[in-house]
Amino acid sequence: MNGNEHITISLATAAVVLAPWLWSIHPAWLIAAIFGVFIGALAPDADANDSAIFHTRIPGARGKRLLILPVFGYGIRYLIYYPISLPFIILCGERGMPRHRGVLHSLIGVVLMTALLGFYAWAIGAIVFAIPWDTGFTGFLLGFLGGAVGHLLEDSCTRSGVAWFFPLSDHRTKGKIVTGSGDLRPTVYAASMCAVAFGLAAAGPVGLVPADFYPWTGAVAACLLWCLFLITARIGR
Repeated sequence: MNGNEHITISLATAAVVLAPWLWSIHPAWLIAAIFGVFIGALAPDADANDSAIFHTRIPGARGKRLLILPVFGYGIRYLIYYPISLPFIILCGERGMPRHRGVLHSLIGVVLMTALLGFYAWAIGAIVFAIPWDTGFTGFLLGFLGGAVGHLLEDSCTRSGVAWFFPLSDHRTKGKIVTGSGDLRPTVYAASMCAVAFGLAAAGPVGLVPADFYPWTGAVAACLLWCLFLITARIGR
């Protein structure tokens, strides 16, 4: 999918997961997590030269710019993507060489990318600026991981697909959506998530959901919706 679709679907998914927590978590943590999702939704495409993460213009934002976006893009490419590619190259030879929808488009690669980003954040904060680790950093990293996993789910709906368990397996999970074809399914997916997020946020204060279960309704709803999305994208057919 393109950058705009990755951002909208990933942020909409995050909205569903976080909707039940709107009334109980600190706003700063929420902002950090949402920003993490935004960056994470584009991060796996740091393996492609024309990725939206290398540009200041925010995809789908009508000319609005975010100057820090290419900082993350080039930082992820040169300080994270290439270093974590080395063991893949050693173990897999040419098969592990940097390429689009390779290492960064696998579950192992996403976890390693998040872990190394967290290490850099800790090292720069603690050593350079003497800033202690706090929940804001944790929120950002969790959001980043969620956005990156969302990116893999979204690309799994396309014809090119994703090798989730590379290098253990080269099997690609593929769907029938063609990127840039004008297929309406990505828009429907994002709109559905937004509608459910709004419903969950409104349900809590009026007591429509049992209090003990309510905080987890977002995660359950997001999982169910993604199962439906994968089915409608005709995964494996």
